[in-house]
Amino acid sequence: MNHKQIKELIRHTLKKLGMWSEQAEELVFLTGLVESGYRYISQIGSGIARSFWQVESATAKDSIDNYLSFRKSKTKKVSEAIGIAPDTLLSMTDEELKHLLWGNIVAGIVFCRLKYWRVPKRLPGDLNGMAAYWKTYYNTEGGAGTTAHFLEKADKRKDKK
Repeated sequence: MNHKQIKELIRHTLKKLGMWSEQAEELVFLTGLVESGYRYISQIGSGIARSFWQVESATAKDSIDNYLSFRKSKTKKVSEAIGIAPDTLLSMTDEELKHLLWGNIVAGIVFCRLKYWRVPKRLPGDLNGMAAYWKTYYNTEGGAGTTAHFLEKADKRKDKK
């Protein structure tokens, strides 16, 4: 996967959602880099998480049921970005969300950004802060990832070389 192209797609998607900032673009990009290396669209082993951002369908469903369903204008932007009708988005089953995340790159970007958007803390502006933010709010304290792994992957990125 060409890192410059994926970064452009992230920027375009986040701007379309009205959820763009330099920090958001960077964190979403690095999340995909750390979670899958932009090589895997299904979690190795269990397959429970999908997309380059390794989003679980339960996480996407939570964003729909407990956030988007109460925000009509945001739902409209999300549905336009991923290419489905708002009513369809709001009524998606777990299996439908798995399929969507598996085959729609933009859906992975959207649900990754929504996961971070709902955190009641500001996005960090530096790499160490992003590593800690990812670990705490995305990978979670019980997750297998580490901030050291995040920083190692960020150091090997190909979009800035």
